[in-house]
Amino acid sequence: MFLLKRQVLRLPFKELRRVSYRNVHQKQSENSKNSTLKYGYGVATTLLGIGVITLFYGFQRKGQQTYNSSSLNDKEEDGGRNSTIIRSPREATAKLRENQISFLLQRSNGIWRYDSNQLGSNYPIEDMKSEEFVFNSPKRNKVESLVGDRLFFGVYDGHGGWNTSKFLSKTLIPKVREHLDKAIEGTGEYSNLISNYQELTKAAIEKAFVELDDEIIIHSINRLLNTKGLFSIEECLLSAFSGSCALLAYIDAANKDLYVACTGDSRAVLGVRETDNENGGKRWKAVVLTEDQTGRNENEVKRIDKEHPGEEGNIISYGRVFGGLEPTRAFGDSKYKWDVKMQDGVFTKFFKIKRGLAGGSKNKSPPYVTARPEITSHKLTENVKFLVLATDGLWDALSNEEVVELVGEFLDGRRDIIDDEKENSSNFKEDELKWENSMQEKVFTFVDENASTHLIRNACGGAKQDQLCALLSLPSPMSRRFIDDITVTVVFFGPDNQSNKTSGKINE
Repeated sequence: MFLLKRQVLRLPFKELRRVSYRNVHQKQSENSKNSTLKYGYGVATTLLGIGVITLFYGFQRKGQQTYNSSSLNDKEEDGGRNSTIIRSPREATAKLRENQISFLLQRSNGIWRYDSNQLGSNYPIEDMKSEEFVFNSPKRNKVESLVGDRLFFGVYDGHGGWNTSKFLSKTLIPKVREHLDKAIEGTGEYSNLISNYQELTKAAIEKAFVELDDEIIIHSINRLLNTKGLFSIEECLLSAFSGSCALLAYIDAANKDLYVACTGDSRAVLGVRETDNENGGKRWKAVVLTEDQTGRNENEVKRIDKEHPGEEGNIISYGRVFGGLEPTRAFGDSKYKWDVKMQDGVFTKFFKIKRGLAGGSKNKSPPYVTARPEITSHKLTENVKFLVLATDGLWDALSNEEVVELVGEFLDGRRDIIDDEKENSSNFKEDELKWENSMQEKVFTFVDENASTHLIRNACGGAKQDQLCALLSLPSPMSRRFIDDITVTVVFFGPDNQSNKTSGKINE
């Protein structure tokens, strides 16, 4: 073994502003030319009890990053250069794998394994995830005796901070399970509903999403406004001020039903193995289960216009809600949901100031953003081999078809040999940030034993180690100019005998 030479990358900020990583920021090109709007409520400080809590009501646009102007000026006065140490291939691989998890279930319920991983670009990372398994046990309660194994997987793409996404990672699955239990038992608001099982399940999931968002932006805030206590002020306000998309998969193993609920622009895609009629072999097909809910989606624009008659054309600007928020559905984001009374109540009590509503005079009938999900269901037939749930950081870099092909070939056993002891021969030039031709073509690689890590690696450059090492070396917030937070969960369907290991976490 020999010591790897660490390269120094000189990053001039003027050049940095002109470079974008693939199409991560293509979706911002229209409004970046014209927009002079900055949606930030700034910093408000208030004395609370014995401490000082500083709250940032700073809604940065999803996918954008601000820089400290004074630090930029310092860099430019220093010749416009900033030194960054480039990770070696071995170090890049270690960073990619530090959060990965692989888990074998071995319950003969049609789900034999799941892999997950996260790569942060923001610091701290704003993406969160969660999983929960409810295994059939007649001794537990009535519900568990009526149904088989139930599995839940969630990914949450936060924006304007990590508070909302973290809250969802702890509460959304339990809330959905609570409503599903009541629907199965026919109790509470489900006692008089007459519906088929699938429609009842979808109704329960939808109610859970909406109820939880109401708790975040209405009920918890009303409790704060109507009490002199100081309980959970920071948690309540920050969860309401920031926002998060949510993507939830619920698997009813006994009935072989998959339900996917989407609020925002994270995406779920199935990998289906089908017969290739041309050559008689097999091929992989991508089945997309969700639709990105953003201001560039015509269906979402029509929905919003329909919900706000007389305001058509005034709400979505440059593909964003009032020119600011990219997802048209999200948890939190109270800025786009509160009316004048609620907002004035919060800012008058806690910050001794008043703020105008998002959109100014165009804001006439809030809320303009909803957490109500679109829910799809799919039968888990023998041809359905895996499900990929991921935040938009992955889909910015890879297409649906590329993701399914990558996981499909991974499942088929394709592996390459990684040369992580190779000295990094970067194409970076000393005085300019430049990947020569690195954005022109993709070169995929198969070197990881975790499917989620495999996808993240290929989203960040794949076999192009120079590009991969450079991207994983950029510090936050500079990295946000090139790559977003990425969270990926891959669920594998099929018999348990696809692995000779016992159930539990796989040590890789």
